[in-house]
Amino acid sequence: MIPLILRLKRKEHKEIAKAQDLIVEELFNVFDKAILRGGTAIWRCFSGNRFSEDIDVFIPKDQQKIDLFFERLRQKGFEIEKKKISENSIFSKLKMNTSLVKFEAIFKTVKGVLSEYLTVDSNILTVYSFTAEQFVNGKVDTYLNRLKIRDLYDIFFLLRHIKQKELVKDQLNKLIKEFKPPLDKNNLKVIILEGICPTVEEMLTYIRRGL
Repeated sequence: MIPLILRLKRKEHKEIAKAQDLIVEELFNVFDKAILRGGTAIWRCFSGNRFSEDIDVFIPKDQQKIDLFFERLRQKGFEIEKKKISENSIFSKLKMNTSLVKFEAIFKTVKGVLSEYLTVDSNILTVYSFTAEQFVNGKVDTYLNRLKIRDLYDIFFLLRHIKQKELVKDQLNKLIKEFKPPLDKNNLKVIILEGICPTVEEMLTYIRRGL
């Protein structure tokens, strides 16, 4: 396997990915039952081909642990550019040198599954995340709500990891039935790491074949 760091062509992406690794490592050091979700989870836990710069998680609401988490990040060299804690979530911007990572946590207790998070050095961190089936079902609603091509690509990509097709059939049918073209279809080529950039029509055809 080619080390992840070598698959990243842009220096900016390499530096963001290194910063992500430090954040995820400290997150699970403090919140051992955190759940990694979103595009970065798909990229790192399913050997994805789409770069994602944000870190999205579920964590329990524990102010002492939240303070400890951000303090440990400071000790690692992060600058906390923004930190907003509300009743239900945290939104923050974490800067390491010139690299900026958005970190968003929702206060929610959710059961995840053990997953292998691939670092830029191709080492493995054991984390909690979701199954491919859970990601696909969530991504269908996300796509229909915001019509971003990266969400359609995530669905297309994750179908090869589906083990129980019956768990995603209803949501995929919903996607086909309610489908509207993405508003940003030209953006995909910027975040695909390797290989060709599939068209919207090609991805829809692939999804239909999976039904």
